[in-house]
Formats: sequence, C-alpha cells, structure tokens
Amino acid sequence: MNQTEPAPVIDRSDEQWHVDRKVPIALIVTLFMQTGGFVWFGAKVDARVEALEKQYSVAAPTATEQGTRLTRVETKLEAVQDGISEIKSILRKEPPLPKNR
Repeated sequence: MNQTEPAPVIDRSDEQWHVDRKVPIALIVTLFMQTGGFVWFGAKVDARVEALEKQYSVAAPTATEQGTRLTRVETKLEAVQDGISEIKSILRKEPPLPKNR
C-alpha cells in the first residue's frame, strides 16, 4: 500500500479580525462611550462656533455703523468747541481765534 502523506493543516484563524473571549465587555463598552463622547463634544463645539459666527455677522455691520457715527460725533464736537471759543472771546471782548481747519 501506498501511503501518501496527509496535506498539511494550515491554521488561518488569525488571518481575520475577531473578538476573542479574552477581551472584557467593560473595555468594549468604554471604547463605545469614549467614541460617543468625542462625537458629542465635537457637535457641541460645532454648535458654539456656529452661534459665534452668527453673532459676528450681526455685529460686524454694527461696528462699521459705529465708526461712521463716531466720526459724525467728533465733527460735531469740534464745531461745539469752536462755538465755545467764540463765546469766550466775545465775553472777554477779544477777537475770535482763527479756525484751525
């Protein structure tokens, strides 16, 4: 009788990913909770950034308008200062000072 050698047995069980019974359930739950926490934190940060962007878009035109108003107020203040100096010179009976403009 011819005895042929049996085909070699190749263990391919380690070639595919699998969860072994040695991995505790607590570790798996912890990883899922951490992942969920990171996703939740990212969503909260995104919402806060979006709210700040909306506030900035509302406030940006206001800043420009405030600059324009400030310029007008400064111009009016200069006119009031000129008027006060004229009033002072009249009260002192001195000729008015020439304007610096």
